[in-house]
Amino acid sequence: MLAFLAPLVAFYELGLVFWLRSDQLVLDNKAHSGLVNFFRLFGVRAENLHVSAMSLPSIALILTLLIWQIVARFPWRIRWRTIPLMWLESFALSAPLLVVAMVIGRTHFLFADNQVGDASIRSLDVVAKASMAVGAGIYEELLFRMAVLGGLHMLLFDVAKMKDQHAWVIGLLVSSILFTVYHPIRDTTGALQWGHVIFLMLAGIWFGVVFQLRGFGVVAGTHAAYDATALLFVG
Repeated sequence: MLAFLAPLVAFYELGLVFWLRSDQLVLDNKAHSGLVNFFRLFGVRAENLHVSAMSLPSIALILTLLIWQIVARFPWRIRWRTIPLMWLESFALSAPLLVVAMVIGRTHFLFADNQVGDASIRSLDVVAKASMAVGAGIYEELLFRMAVLGGLHMLLFDVAKMKDQHAWVIGLLVSSILFTVYHPIRDTTGALQWGHVIFLMLAGIWFGVVFQLRGFGVVAGTHAAYDATALLFVG
């Protein structure tokens, strides 16, 4: 997973430095900025680590995967031929969402009205859009699937001793609902956009199933593949 995600993390970090800046603003996605604020809330000082505060989520992700590797005692050998297959799998798993989105008629809405300051994502150039799509894929999955879904499953299954299946279903539903309300679901008049709600709920469930069956690396790649395709080619 780390070998697969490392180039994506590096691409997004470069985007924060070179392509996702507008005047004095950095156009990061809400999941990433939420993680930055989380570290700030708990007193993690980026300057003490000699890094930018914007890089803290990336460092946390890499450390999490490395600790996971050590604790689970996985082998350290990287199967390099597997990484291209993970890319193919990610794009293949993003295809059903594109079909559902086109049926609903909201193919690219995940980025609609998702603005920082006065600069809309849709005004960015191709490289900046790709970088934003990658960041959204990685950090939304880190937040909603690894943290929320995985965390709830651990609490319900390991602590509360709930049945494994029941713990996964509850975690899946809760993470999907939070994923839905995280995105813009109302129009400029304040009315609820039910097409958005339905699609986001289905997308959250789909990402949750991919996370459970194929792991964090593939679900982050699937989310990034969907966002990049919808934003660059369909939208």
